[in-house]
Amino acid sequence: MNKELELKFDPNTIEHLGISLYSQLPSVLSELISNSWDADADNVSMDFIETAAGKEIHYIDDGHGMSFNELNDKYLMIGRNRRLSDKSQKTPGGRNVIGKKGLGKLSVFGICDEVDVLTIKDGIKNQFVMNISEIKNSKEHSYKPNILIREEPTDKKNGTVLRLKKIRRKTGFKIDNLAHGLSKKFLIFDNLNTSLTHNGKDEIVITNEMKFAKFNIEFTWDLPSNKYNESYECWKDVKGKIITLETPIKDTEMKGVYLTSRGKIVNTAGFYGLRDTDQFHNYVTGYLEVDFIDDLEDDLISTDRQSLNWEHDVTRDLQKYLQIAIKRIGADWKKKRRDKKQAAVKEETELDIEIWKSGLPSLEQDLAERIIDPVLENPGIGVNETSEIIGGVIGKFNNASFKEYAHQIASTINPEEMPKFLRLMDEWKMIEAKQLSDLAISRIEVIKQFEEHLDKDTKEVPTLHNFLKKFSWLLDPRILEFKDEVTYSKLLKDSFPEEKLDIKDRRIDFLCSNALGGILYIIEIKRSKYQIDTKALDQTFEYGAFLQDKYASSTAFSNVVCYVIGGSKSSNSLFKRKEKTYMKTGEVYVKTYRELLEQSKEFHREFIDAYKDGS
Repeated sequence: MNKELELKFDPNTIEHLGISLYSQLPSVLSELISNSWDADADNVSMDFIETAAGKEIHYIDDGHGMSFNELNDKYLMIGRNRRLSDKSQKTPGGRNVIGKKGLGKLSVFGICDEVDVLTIKDGIKNQFVMNISEIKNSKEHSYKPNILIREEPTDKKNGTVLRLKKIRRKTGFKIDNLAHGLSKKFLIFDNLNTSLTHNGKDEIVITNEMKFAKFNIEFTWDLPSNKYNESYECWKDVKGKIITLETPIKDTEMKGVYLTSRGKIVNTAGFYGLRDTDQFHNYVTGYLEVDFIDDLEDDLISTDRQSLNWEHDVTRDLQKYLQIAIKRIGADWKKKRRDKKQAAVKEETELDIEIWKSGLPSLEQDLAERIIDPVLENPGIGVNETSEIIGGVIGKFNNASFKEYAHQIASTINPEEMPKFLRLMDEWKMIEAKQLSDLAISRIEVIKQFEEHLDKDTKEVPTLHNFLKKFSWLLDPRILEFKDEVTYSKLLKDSFPEEKLDIKDRRIDFLCSNALGGILYIIEIKRSKYQIDTKALDQTFEYGAFLQDKYASSTAFSNVVCYVIGGSKSSNSLFKRKEKTYMKTGEVYVKTYRELLEQSKEFHREFIDAYKDGS
């Protein structure tokens, strides 16, 4: 019988498959747990020791242990596939075997320089030590561990103890974080009692549920289910839970769906080719068991068990199924969120969205849903804000222009952007209304001054003239260009330098153009007590006729409109007939200062009322 223990290897193998591949403590410990599972252990304990001398980890299980020959032929054989060599997918205790590649034994050297192995099987104890420096310095492509105990009888129960020494770690052990990290890697803790202690104290027991312990779970979907693609031949073999949270997942490792086989992860959380742009992806996690992956002849699981080989026919079909399942669960999630928030809105604000929608024509119901459903589905918008946004939509929905605009927006923007857009619309409307209101309020003060001038019978020159010149919007809010006290001769000189004036040179109080162009306004003003008569009408008409003949035809203006403004209108029948005639032709209009005053008040009152309604 061989009395030596021997590990055969290429030194680079230890470097690549031990130190480089397993540099994270949870990954190393998960390999040890896998070995304990395959050894039919019922209990595992880990003590994380920190002293002035350094750090150690003592790992103990109550599995079947190993004999001296098994240590040589199995444990110390790198790359041994136990499933093939033992010709079984089951452990002696009937468990599905997790280990496969025979590399987990090297994982400890990813975090420590020395490991002390003590194992007992059937009343026989063996113990040896391996050191990474000695292994790497070996020149014969083999390494003989330092044997401390060889086949010594004992009355102790079966099991294995690993003491990881000379740990390369500067920071202290946080066993609560380690427990949580290990819970993410397995679904076996219902059948393997696993506990962690720190210097023998503060025991933490790992559970399968620990990975979700800090989550505010909202909805859960159970698989298998034929809802997601019954045509996929393995749909019944995809088992587990997909859950969503009330708030976004902060633990980035848990965002997405894990895949496990035989109780251990074979693919970290992800979305399997789906673009990670859906809002749903920020709220979903879960574990799905795909044990059939381990039953295949081809090995599709990466060495570090972080991902599957997705280039195989079996995994490609699985990927398509996962994409469909995630998409359909995402759509169902939106509906559940929508219904839940809609009920909350009704309960807290008495806004019954369903009743409102039911009263709309069918086409408008579709538009309403396209606008408000993204608000209801958005988890980042609270109940009160949802009520405000949707209440604003309902308040404007009778407006045909709003519906037309909303239809265009709903057809062009991403639904997830709809709440933001509706908020911006309301915010911009408020800003715009506030600006208009501020303008209106300042103009009301001007109107009050105008009213005081009229009450005092102020002369048109210079007071009223200058006042109207400064605040030309009192004459007409559409006035754009303003010329004060323009004479015939000046107009002719500006437009016709060589032409001489053949009629009396007259002064026009105000000459203005409108915002759209094409029309020239002549405004003749009288004092506030002046009664407008036929003379004033005819005078103003002559002004217009001159400009129409001499000026407008050769400029950008095609039409001339005249206003004469005074305190009151003559009651003379001839005046009334002339006023009516001039007004019909659109050549001369008569306005009193009171009419201007009331016109300005009414025009600006609309802005103030709009702002009050908006606030």
